[in-house]
Amino acid sequence: MSKSKEKLFTDFPPVTTEQWMERVTADLKGADFERRLVWKTNEGFN
Repeated sequence: MSKSKEKLFTDFPPVTTEQWMERVTADLKGADFERRLVWKTNEGFN
């Protein structure tokens, strides 16, 4: 990984998956995460 990318990561505090999901749920105001933030491409990727 390049040094510029490594520096980027030090600018943000680490968070757990649980903390991330709590924040996403709050930001989405209870909307379903899978329906709002996950989508499939024409190639079948999601």
